Amino acid sequence: MQKKIIQISDIHFGEKTFSQDLKHNLLKQITDENPDLIVVSGDLTTEGYVHEYEDAATFVDELRDITEAHIIPGNHDARNVGLMHFEKLIGERKFLHMDKKGGFAILGLDSSEPDINDGQIGYDQLEWLKTELGKIPSDMCKIVTFHHHLLPIPQTGRERNILLDSGDLLRVFADYGVDFILNGHKHVPNVWMIEKMVTLNSGTATTRKLRGQTYPSYNELLINDEGIHVNLVNTSTGYKKELAEYTVKVEGDEYMICSYTHNSFYKP
Repeated sequence: MQKKIIQISDIHFGEKTFSQDLKHNLLKQITDENPDLIVVSGDLTTEGYVHEYEDAATFVDELRDITEAHIIPGNHDARNVGLMHFEKLIGERKFLHMDKKGGFAILGLDSSEPDINDGQIGYDQLEWLKTELGKIPSDMCKIVTFHHHLLPIPQTGRERNILLDSGDLLRVFADYGVDFILNGHKHVPNVWMIEKMVTLNSGTATTRKLRGQTYPSYNELLINDEGIHVNLVNTSTGYKKELAEYTVKVEGDEYMICSYTHNSFYKP
């Protein structure tokens, strides 16, 4: 059984570079793809103001009309006491989604800090994460999403915003066998693998706030019993580029990534 997950990030309602045309394209493309799940990895807004959140809430309702959607906040959403609006208009700031038929589970965390660009998970969420990861069967693919990136992203300049407690988080991921990390934040798509764990970064889907030769984009994950395929989707054109492919198996009741192919965003 194949399951399709759409990962988008950095929508930025209120930003001068936000594009209604790109938003329209995104909604049409997702509707046509008919995914099983949508994950938004933060930064729905720009300054966390209520009028931005009202636009974001309408957008989230449109996503949820298509399929089940889970959203976690980013650093922009936490500005100006914005997390109060997030909880009221969008929902909980962390989540657990378990799909036993699809063979995967996704946990969402809030890595934002009020009024600063830095992020951290914090002790309370780390304890919650360990508890919830402990409930997931070992033969399922374990996926965690939060806004700030865990590892540096190429072509993004000086590194300043890696999670303050990234070391503690990496230890939890290693101890509990996390397979995939989904991040946003830097507006540049990228994929790394470290210790048999994939970190998948999404670009910005709906703005022209781009770095280098990037374009507005989001990620599509296709999950089945044999592997996981990741496409990078151009929001402007709908063109799909293969970003990564993984073969997987369950050995001794443990889910394992056996082999992988990564394709750089900058390769033609």
